[in-house]
Amino acid sequence: MLHKTRPLTQHSTKWSAFMASRNGHCLCGKISFTFTGQPVRSTICHCSNCRNRTGSLFSAHIWFAADQLSTDWQDCAQYSFETPAGRMMTNYFCRDCGTNLFFRTPIADPLIAVCAGTLDDANDWLSPGKELFCRNRPDFLSIDGTDPFDTQPF
Repeated sequence: MLHKTRPLTQHSTKWSAFMASRNGHCLCGKISFTFTGQPVRSTICHCSNCRNRTGSLFSAHIWFAADQLSTDWQDCAQYSFETPAGRMMTNYFCRDCGTNLFFRTPIADPLIAVCAGTLDDANDWLSPGKELFCRNRPDFLSIDGTDPFDTQPF
């Protein structure tokens, strides 16, 4: 079941800067992408799937509608898997350098999560709106300004 999402309104001055095109790329530069418009949401996730697929303690994402993102999907390798909750996820990454670029899950369709670390300008990443799977967050880690959830609320 899909839940309606609304565009982010926090930090409205900074988010309005997203109306212009923004860019990102993988480590080797083979895959680049452009997104336009305001993101629907931003998240940090501490679930085991995100930790494993990124090799980090958490993942950071900016979510856009599919028509806001432009890339050559032919260059992206993909890996689909089922989460412990029974939901499918598809991870898109560079087949040459292995950089995770995007992921999709039917529960969030038609949104695509852009991995925030792949943005050309780190200042395009803002504080996340939601922090997911906080029950898995390491005790030493504290992230201010989020709306925390023990699991995934949508």
